[in-house]
Amino acid sequence: MANKVEYKDFDQQGLEFLANNGRPIPGSSLTNSPESPYPWEKAPQFVEIQPAIDSLFVELSEPEAYHSLMDLVRNEVPVGDIAQVILTDGFQKGMWNPDLMLLLVEPTMYMIIAFAEKAGIQEYITYEGEQDEPEDEDEQISQISQITKIAEDKIVSKVKSGVLPKEIEERLEQFTPPEQPSLLEKPETSQPESLLDREE
Repeated sequence: MANKVEYKDFDQQGLEFLANNGRPIPGSSLTNSPESPYPWEKAPQFVEIQPAIDSLFVELSEPEAYHSLMDLVRNEVPVGDIAQVILTDGFQKGMWNPDLMLLLVEPTMYMIIAFAEKAGIQEYITYEGEQDEPEDEDEQISQISQITKIAEDKIVSKVKSGVLPKEIEERLEQFTPPEQPSLLEKPETSQPESLLDREE
């Protein structure tokens, strides 16, 4: 039979730890000082889609970010999941509000796919469960016709042209993937100047 735990065996700190288990006290976020709000509680850095897409392109085309993205795509992480992580991180940093974040999902996915194709990756997973789709052509056609009928009945069509702005499409066309450094290559480190080498 298991030993019965008596609370008198714990000290005060142990009991507090068990009560809170390292988590914040419920409602503690409501007691934060208004002078130091979280980044997502302030006005967002971007309020329009075009500058936000430009910022994402610059950030994702940096060599380190680019190679990390391509490693994720090669490891069959769905493009939709990658975009979700990038955009959620941007929201938490106060770059955009939730509405703009949702508008950025599709352009971000297209950018990641374009980067992957530039890197020569032709096989990628767009979204979770894509592999589970039926391979039979007749079954696919019947499912597509059902979905189209539902969409025609319930969803108001929106303008689909130009998911990415023309400027970003042109920049993606001209983009050259950066070379990935070799794992065996010695990293460049800046040596501090020796005091003995200094001339008086």
